[in-house]
Amino acid sequence: MVNVELQIPARSPYVGVVRLALSSLARTAGMDEEALDDLKIAVSEACANAVLAGEEAGSDEAITVHWIEDGERLMVDIADPSGSPPDPDAAELDTGGFSSRLVMSRALLETLVDSCEIESVPTGGIRTRLVVNRPAG
Repeated sequence: MVNVELQIPARSPYVGVVRLALSSLARTAGMDEEALDDLKIAVSEACANAVLAGEEAGSDEAITVHWIEDGERLMVDIADPSGSPPDPDAAELDTGGFSSRLVMSRALLETLVDSCEIESVPTGGIRTRLVVNRPAG
C-alpha cells in the first residue's frame, strides 16, 4: 500500500502543485493517460472547492490531500477544514434558476471518477474522496 500526504495553503496557485504531484504518483502506479486526465480534473475541482470554502470562511487552515493506493483502487482524499457538505434539503437551483456551484461540482466529480464521496468529518470541515478502480489484469 502506498500513502502520500500533501498539505497546501488554501490558495489557488497551489492547486497546480497538487495536480503535478498526483500526476507523477498516478503514472508511477500505472494509470493510463485518459484516466489520469480525468483524475487531474477531479482533483483540481475538489481542491478549488476547498480553496473557495477557505476564502469564504476567511480561514488560513491548510488543505490536506492524501493519495492512497490499495492494489485494487487509487483513492485521493481532499480534507477541507472550512467546508461544509452540500445541504440535501437545499434547492438545487440558485435564485437565478441556475444549478448551484456545489451541485454542479459534485455532478462533474461523479462523471470523472468511479466513486465520489463528500462527507463531514468529526474534527470539522469535509472530506472529498475520489476513487479510481484499477483495471483487472
